[in-house]
Amino acid sequence: MQVQTLNLELLQCPTPASSHHLAEALCSMPNLTDLTLYGIEPKEEFYSTLKAKASSIQVQTLKLHNIQCTTPASSHHLAETLSSMPNLTDLTLHGIEPKEEFYSTLKAKASSIQVQTLNLHRLQCPTSASSHHLGEALCCMPNLTDLTMNGWNFDEEFYSTLKAKASSIQVCVS
Repeated sequence: MQVQTLNLELLQCPTPASSHHLAEALCSMPNLTDLTLYGIEPKEEFYSTLKAKASSIQVQTLKLHNIQCTTPASSHHLAETLSSMPNLTDLTLHGIEPKEEFYSTLKAKASSIQVQTLNLHRLQCPTSASSHHLGEALCCMPNLTDLTMNGWNFDEEFYSTLKAKASSIQVCVS
C-alpha cells in the first residue's frame, strides 16, 4: 500500500483478534506518515501489538482523539508505544482518559520520546500522582519545542512539579 495519510474514525474492534489485526496492519504500512485515530474502541491486544511493533512504525504525525484506554495495561502499552516510535515528531492527544500507568510510564520514558510538537487537549489526569508524572515527563522530553495545552484543570501537583523543574524546561509554550 502507498497510503501516507490514514484517518480512522469511529471504528469498533469487537474482538481481541480484530484489535490485533488492526494494529498489525497499521504497523505494516511502510509509507504511513500521518495517522489519525478518532473514537475507536480497541481491545487490549491493539495496544500490546502496537507496543511490540513500535520501533518499525514510520508515523511522524499521530493524532489520538477520544481513544479508549480502559485498562492499566493498555495505558502502559500506549505510553511505551509513543516513546518507542522513532519518527514521531508531532503528537496530539485529545480527550483520552488513560489510567495512572500511562503517566508513570510516560515519565519513565520521556527522555527517549522524539516528539517536538505536543498538543494536549482535555487529557484527564486521574490522580495527583498522574499530574506530577505528567509535569515531570514534559520537563524531560529532550526534543519538545512546541507545547499546546487546552481544556485542563490542573491540580497543585502539576504546578509544583513545573515550578521545581522550570529551569530545565526547553519548550516554547504556546
